Amino acid sequence: MWELSKRRFLQAAGLAIAGRILPRRLLARPPEPRSGSRKVIIVTFGGGVRYSETFAPEGLRNIPRLKELRAQGFFYRTCANAGVLSHFNSTASILTGDWQRVDDFGFERPAGATIFEYYRKQTGSKATDAWAICTNKSFSPIGAASLRDWGVPYGAQVVLPKQLLIEAVDEVVKKNRDGGAANRENVLRQLEEILNEGYEGLGWTIFKAGRDLDQTVRATLTRSLVEYINGPEMPSSGDELTFFIAREVMREFAPPLMLVNFWDMDVAHWGAYSLYLQAITRTDRLVGMLWEEILANPNYKDKTTLLVLPELGRDGDVNTANGFLNHRSGDASCRNMWLLALGAGVPGGESERPVAHIDVCATAAAVLGVKTAAIAGRPMREIAGA
Repeated sequence: MWELSKRRFLQAAGLAIAGRILPRRLLARPPEPRSGSRKVIIVTFGGGVRYSETFAPEGLRNIPRLKELRAQGFFYRTCANAGVLSHFNSTASILTGDWQRVDDFGFERPAGATIFEYYRKQTGSKATDAWAICTNKSFSPIGAASLRDWGVPYGAQVVLPKQLLIEAVDEVVKKNRDGGAANRENVLRQLEEILNEGYEGLGWTIFKAGRDLDQTVRATLTRSLVEYINGPEMPSSGDELTFFIAREVMREFAPPLMLVNFWDMDVAHWGAYSLYLQAITRTDRLVGMLWEEILANPNYKDKTTLLVLPELGRDGDVNTANGFLNHRSGDASCRNMWLLALGAGVPGGESERPVAHIDVCATAAAVLGVKTAAIAGRPMREIAGA
């Protein structure tokens, strides 16, 4: 029986993943800083998080980095989600500027054009200029709508880091003829220990995007990824792997537009409040690390507007002691979120004026200098100058 140590498995999986991410033609030299171009990175506290565990006085202990960054940016005390309280619809509403009501589990694309499509079509930018790095494995269609004259040709490159690891396990096992079903299950158990898939489980159906990553988008992460997963920062969760891949994409491509979807907080569905709080603190740390990368990367420093917000909340505890488990009640704890903006063009301060999830698309478009269709969202004037 072929036995695969944790380190050997990680190394093999890293090598398998590397062939799917970045183009070999960019290996020879890193991208040179692009002068004068504005950039937008949208970060979602995916999975759902309540005010009470974040910016409420009793929740600040869970978000030390965001508490610190709040003083450096502009904070909207109310960013409302008035749409369907599901993950895909909430994030699609952020990206399109209209409240979405499509299939919850990744069967359908957004019903309106995304900020990725507006940007790429109007600027003529290439496919590697817009990315969605998503821990949530149902988000493969999130990068583009299915509308005529829009859609996939103008959409984002969508990367599902956890799914890449699952596929890598299959490749590693297939290449070893002495493996077998029992060994494959052993490898999957090791993977499950490394990347907590959330309450759906490993068997949840994955739907591929309308197109895979471009065929030229391959093998430049081999060395860095293998060193990472074998080093002191080896990922212990899906969000940590998502952060790493987002950082590598920034370093290799310097895309002007990105969505980074963190999602470990959806572990709350398991009913373990402590795991939910740990996920919040982890995401807080990763957002801080992403901000540090922006400040240290010459392609992003002084050019980037970072928008951080929860995709939705979670149920309140009014009628149950465990409201944090779900996010479908429609109460204020589910709908009343916050938004923190940092970086280029962002003044310091706070506002009691309510904004909404759908305003993010309009704001990003204004920052990037592109126009949207007649969407419901409006630019946030403090950031976009509208």
